[in-house]
Amino acid sequence: MPYVYPIPHLLPPELVREINNRIAGSPETWVDGGKTAGRDKKKKRNLELEGDSELRVLISDAITTVLRDYQRRESLLFTFLAAPSKIGKFLVSKTENGGGYGDHMDNNIMSKGTTEELRSDLSMTIFLSDPESYEGGELVIDSDMTFAPSFKMPAGGAILYATNSIHRVNPVTSGSRVVALTWIESEISDPFMRQMNADLLQCLNAVSQNADQNPQLSTFLTLKLEKIRGNLQKRTR
Repeated sequence: MPYVYPIPHLLPPELVREINNRIAGSPETWVDGGKTAGRDKKKKRNLELEGDSELRVLISDAITTVLRDYQRRESLLFTFLAAPSKIGKFLVSKTENGGGYGDHMDNNIMSKGTTEELRSDLSMTIFLSDPESYEGGELVIDSDMTFAPSFKMPAGGAILYATNSIHRVNPVTSGSRVVALTWIESEISDPFMRQMNADLLQCLNAVSQNADQNPQLSTFLTLKLEKIRGNLQKRTR
């Protein structure tokens, strides 16, 4: 399926543990998630940390810091796939027994009219709960299709997907599903071009990692791939 990218270990285990421990030990009040759903609020049955709460800001900042750590393979992959120019602040949501979110599509512009406004090219859900700790709660993407794929990632795993996809969260039938969500404005608005850019970056990375085996070939391929990518970028601006 195009423009759906699972990243199994986007967050390191130690950060996932720290986030979950802070959530479990925090007196923060969870509020009705329908407040951030706009016209789809009747479809949304979950809880969220208050937008300006200290814990929500702390979690958002910690995740964003990891995403910008290009020494990590998973963070580099995220950057290749998304080519982010803006990453929105993360929401933290909790869905318990009976909760879920019916078929919907995220807004094309997030935080409209504020200093944090961005064009939402990509949506991202990072799973924070152990998948065995709750039943249901699968993220279903392109849910207007008869055979839509569903995802339930390990804790720390993420799904990056095109914001224009209709999607839903299946009802949770037991346990508690906690996730962090955000939206990304890409440097490359065209999804086809963005995919090509991601493919080229992954090829360049693979070539550079194996340069010692054949330096001459590596140099040739790197120059050619950089030329293709440079010309591609010019067509997207």
